[in-house]
Amino acid sequence: MNPVEKESLERQYGTERMRRMERSKKIQKIVLVLSMVSFFGTSIFGLGKVFKGVFEREPQPTQPTEEQSASALLQKQEKGYETVLKREPNNPTALEGLVKVRLEQNNIQGAIEPLNNLIKLNPDRQDYQQLLTQLKQGNQK
Repeated sequence: MNPVEKESLERQYGTERMRRMERSKKIQKIVLVLSMVSFFGTSIFGLGKVFKGVFEREPQPTQPTEEQSASALLQKQEKGYETVLKREPNNPTALEGLVKVRLEQNNIQGAIEPLNNLIKLNPDRQDYQQLLTQLKQGNQK
């Protein structure tokens, strides 16, 4: 503020009032600076906790082993075929797929039931009957 403006304001408001206004402006500036410092300070601490958590975690294995992924894939396929069979119990594609998946999982007992259903639907298919015979013989040993 230039001296002329200051003199004019002092005449209008009085000297004491002008000092209070200047003090008030200084206090406002101090409060503003303290507010900004506290805001940025808490933000930095918050971000520090976020990054600290990221760096302290143990690294997760990025890729599952082939055995785990093959097993998981077979389980997903089995669930998919079972879901289809709930809606369509005589779906030959789902029955055949379920038999194959369970055989790949070495679940002989689980493969026999859908294979029996396939034989009921297709009594002329010798390959289904032969496979059932083999599974029952292998299961009895």
